[in-house]
Parts: sequence; structure tokens; C-alpha cells
Amino acid sequence: MRSLSLSVPNALLLAGALAAASCGRGSDPAAAGGDPGPPLPAQGGAAAVRSARALGVAVPDEELVDQDGAPVRLRELAKDRVLVVNFVFTTCTTICSPMTAIFGRLQAELGDALEREVRLVSISLDPATDTPERLKGYAEKFGRRPGWVFLTGSGERVGRVLDALGGRAPIKEQHTPITLIGRAAEGRWTRIDGIAPPARLAEEVRAFLSRWPAAQSAGGRRLDDPWRNF
Repeated sequence: MRSLSLSVPNALLLAGALAAASCGRGSDPAAAGGDPGPPLPAQGGAAAVRSARALGVAVPDEELVDQDGAPVRLRELAKDRVLVVNFVFTTCTTICSPMTAIFGRLQAELGDALEREVRLVSISLDPATDTPERLKGYAEKFGRRPGWVFLTGSGERVGRVLDALGGRAPIKEQHTPITLIGRAAEGRWTRIDGIAPPARLAEEVRAFLSRWPAAQSAGGRRLDDPWRNF
């Protein structure tokens, strides 16, 4: 499969059109944990994003490898932080670039909460292909900053992590856009189905950050306008 190379703005333009898409056909949104319920009808040509409590999500005490080749234990990443997790792979030709571009924009939305209170985690669905070097190059295209890690590892270890987080796709090309947000210590998780814009994800994160003021603004615009970055 040929890798898709998109700039961040172009990837974001694709996001609306791909909101209900998967990398292929026939994937089951319910397979990733929780009960998202029936999909909402499309609005304005793009499917609505849906968020719901995610049940059965657990952060395993598993060691993976980050984009720099350093060993990383998931529970250490989650310690005293809100985790925002998505599942992508570098040779994906549809939804992965928009999803990754949105995480790139989410970094700015989070401001100094990134790394201090929040960590973004992108886990490869194709560990056999996605070496640390490959992930590092992919991450650089989207402006990765400290506080955002890309993870890979052996197929066995990554598989256990995907099962625990509810992100496994039997066929990687058929995975659907899922984002998990939560606090591992509290066992509290929200699952978002669809490609949510950065401000929408920031609002979901804010629900887990008691010290983040509800009326905080970014660039003079309120975070509670979920479409202001589109």
C-alpha cells in the first residue's frame, strides 16, 4: 500500500469528508469497547461525531517503544496525566493522516497543559512496518511536540495493548476513527467515534482537567465553539 503524504492543512480538509470512513469497508465500531450506540445522521455532508462513556478500557503495564526507540511503559505515561489516545499506521491512505493532523492542532489547543497534565498517544496498528524510525519521520510531518508520543513494539505486545484499550482492528485497513480520552487511575474514559476537530477534543479533555477554567479561550476565541478550527 502506498503511503499518503499530506500537509497538515490538507489533511484537515479531508477530515470532514472522512469522518464516518474507515481505511476500508466492513469494520465494526462497537469492537473498540464501550457502547457508542447507533450512528447519528450525517449533517452538512459529513457524519456527526459521537462521544460516549467507554467501558472496559484498561491501561496495561506493558512496555512499548516510542518514536525515538526508547522503551516506554504505558502506565508511566498515564501516571497523573489525562491520556488522549488514537490508533493509526503510517501506510494508511485515508483516515490516519487527518486524525494525526488533528492531534497536531490539538497540541496548540492544550497549550501548557500538554505534557504537564495531558499526554497524546498514537499507537501503531501495524507494528511490523512501523519501526521507531518510520514513526519518527511520520510524527515530524505533523509537528510532534513533547507530550505527544508514537508507540510501536512487537506484534504480541502491541496486540495486548490494543485489546486492553479497545483499539484492535482485525484488518488494519478497516479500522474506524476512534479517540480515547481518560484518566487511568480513575478508570474513567470517553470514547469518540468519528474525526472530531481539535476544539471538540480539547473540550472533551477539559472535562478531565479540574483546574482548566471552563471559559478558557485560545487566541481570543472560546474553546466551547467546537467548529472554530475548521
